[in-house]
Amino acid sequence: MNKIGLASLLLVCLILSSAAPKQVLYQVMSSHPHDVKEFTPYIQTVKQQGRLWLVHLKGNVPPKVMKNFRRTNGQDVKHYSAPVLKAAFAAPLIKDFISRIDVPSIKSDVETLSNYKTRLAGTPDNQKATAQVKGIFAGLGYSISEYCYRDGACSIVADKAGDGSSSDVIMIMGHLDSVGKNFAGADDNASGTAVLMEIARVLKDYGNKKTLRFFATNGEEGGLYGAEHYAKLLTKSGAIKKVVLAINMDMVGYNSNGMVELETDSQYEGLANWFAGLATTYTKLRSKITIGAWGSDHVPFIQAGVPTLLTIEDWSTKTPCYHQECDKPSTVNYEYAGEIAKLNLAAIMTKDAE
Repeated sequence: MNKIGLASLLLVCLILSSAAPKQVLYQVMSSHPHDVKEFTPYIQTVKQQGRLWLVHLKGNVPPKVMKNFRRTNGQDVKHYSAPVLKAAFAAPLIKDFISRIDVPSIKSDVETLSNYKTRLAGTPDNQKATAQVKGIFAGLGYSISEYCYRDGACSIVADKAGDGSSSDVIMIMGHLDSVGKNFAGADDNASGTAVLMEIARVLKDYGNKKTLRFFATNGEEGGLYGAEHYAKLLTKSGAIKKVVLAINMDMVGYNSNGMVELETDSQYEGLANWFAGLATTYTKLRSKITIGAWGSDHVPFIQAGVPTLLTIEDWSTKTPCYHQECDKPSTVNYEYAGEIAKLNLAAIMTKDAE
């Protein structure tokens, strides 16, 4: 082949190469074992770090399987270890309040919630657990509201009004339902509910400026039903605009490396880094950050435009009993749950002081 012919061939190859369609990148949006089993034949993993799982799809993916994926351009998702940066100043008042976090109290609540045969949303035991959580918030003197996304499946909102100087709301949440395994769901998510109640106990005597809202959601495991229902109600009324920060706690009780994963979407990456700084300042935790929110009750509020963050155990070393009957209180690392309680308490008080 002469030089002209070779050059022509190279030009054709270059044109064909540039015209070849690029494979579309997707983020996996579920880790439920039954979902993973269903979609595994259709994926080719590109990257899997912490809660960020990126794949290419192959074959004819059934519509019911496509619900497990979100298309991404690769720039709106990331996962990294947060730099260990300590705040210049640790507020004495915050240090005082976080010292009041009582780990045995968290353990007691996890054990009590796990003693229900099932906390599957809408079941009689789930309703009893809901009533128990409602009673604890009421006993603390908070203003209680109940929001039912269907008959017998209700979430609880407990408000601690501010001093009148601000109409802003800071919300912290955790889902009280489980996947329904017998006497299980200790880490997922009795741990988050127990920490929610412990923070409420500690802040009972705090002189807050903004309204503090404790949201015990229901129906998370079935499809974020309680959180979506409440987010839509707030959006419709316009009250969603008052929520200046929302924090979600889901699976905060299993860890061996002192790492917390902080998850949100790209527009709130700065919020995740702010939390990482608070973790270094006020706790023993180190932070990983996942950008690309999925799979828990923070998602509806991010979609509604609320600065929202998920705090969750390091997903690379999550509980081996995820969604299984062995998710018992004996597997929970209560000291670790206490550190996440301190982190979120520090975030609430810091935001309230602004």
